Amino acid sequence: MTWQAVVLILGAFVVAGVLSYRQHLAYQSAVNALADDENRSGMLLVSGRAKGRLRGAIVLLVVDRKRGEITRAQAMQGTSVFARFTERTELRGPVDGAEERAGSAALAKAVREAIGMAGRLNAGGLRSART
Repeated sequence: MTWQAVVLILGAFVVAGVLSYRQHLAYQSAVNALADDENRSGMLLVSGRAKGRLRGAIVLLVVDRKRGEITRAQAMQGTSVFARFTERTELRGPVDGAEERAGSAALAKAVREAIGMAGRLNAGGLRSART
């Protein structure tokens, strides 16, 4: 292997590391902004993720503990380090059925994980007040 190939490989690792760090900063910024916006009594901010071979998803859900409803949802989906969080209004509503409203398998898996976390944090689970 020539020195040029070594420099090219090292350069690719550095670029991948920098882009991954920028994606981490975007995640941290989205979580902090959502936490600041939804900092009210009875609200719970949870996240879930789904890893796939090529595509993945991360979801941030704000859940009203008393009503068992998702009041706000953001998701980051895709294969690229350039993916960013977007509002997902279709996930708003009762916790029951949120997976079916997700639209993709990766997003549904992330929603399932987030709702499971919310149930553990809410001492016994969440049920929609509408049922």
